[in-house]
Amino acid sequence: MHRPGVSLTATAMAETIYTADPELQHPLRFLAAAGVDLRGAFPVAWHLFRRNLRVTYRRSFLGYLWLFLPMATTALLCLYLQSRRIVTVGETGMPYALFVLTGMTFWQFFVEALNAPAQRLKVERQLITRSRVPHEALMMAGALEAVLNVLVRLVVVVPLLLINQVLDGTSLYLLPATLAALLLLGTGGGLLIAPLGLLYDDVGRATAMITGFWFFLSPILYPIPPGGIATLNPVTPLIDAARASLTGGTVGPAFFIVTLIAIALTVFGWLLYRLAQPHVIARLG
Repeated sequence: MHRPGVSLTATAMAETIYTADPELQHPLRFLAAAGVDLRGAFPVAWHLFRRNLRVTYRRSFLGYLWLFLPMATTALLCLYLQSRRIVTVGETGMPYALFVLTGMTFWQFFVEALNAPAQRLKVERQLITRSRVPHEALMMAGALEAVLNVLVRLVVVVPLLLINQVLDGTSLYLLPATLAALLLLGTGGGLLIAPLGLLYDDVGRATAMITGFWFFLSPILYPIPPGGIATLNPVTPLIDAARASLTGGTVGPAFFIVTLIAIALTVFGWLLYRLAQPHVIARLG
């Protein structure tokens, strides 16, 4: 298959050569090639996901417990600070420790989705520079890891909500939609920074710094009061909606607005990465 920016040389093994030819010179061909790669990416992503899973936990004694231990530590620390009245928070509608645990669960999911594209591409640098594997497969594998991680955390959190009589199944059907929205918002942002993240380590450090600040503008350790800059945080309505899906609360219109933005951001970020891909590969060598 020929597409702008890529030519295939007929040798014993097909060779992919990236050039600086503008991909948008033939937009329909560009979109068709993107669609072909996307359709063929999932089987490869599933294989990479299973391989990465085995490698990640092969040398870990505690295994999946590491997904929950940082959250539990943070919740216990916040509970201690609140019990000593070192910090005070508003009405949470549930035991404070559970409020923090649910917030951490959904926040970690968002951050993992945000970091996944650049991280997986960096780890598989040799693969993307020496083979024709669709880059979408690596990104999907990272997204699958984030989904698995949040499900493992929910396996622990949901019984705690049930024991404390906080879980309300009347709106539980909304949970997949809220998780999908968090995944899309994180992945869309991750796709935007992935090209630069592959070339410059500064991008990863800056992302960690920004998400650290962003954490305190999100409804994780305390509810976000109306008004102020924190209300402009797009993650806020998604975390609030995810909590509401577990506790029987209502989902506001802001959730649906941010979800539409997240879908558009993911599509835009994906196509933008496709445009940058030949130039990134050329720089990586």
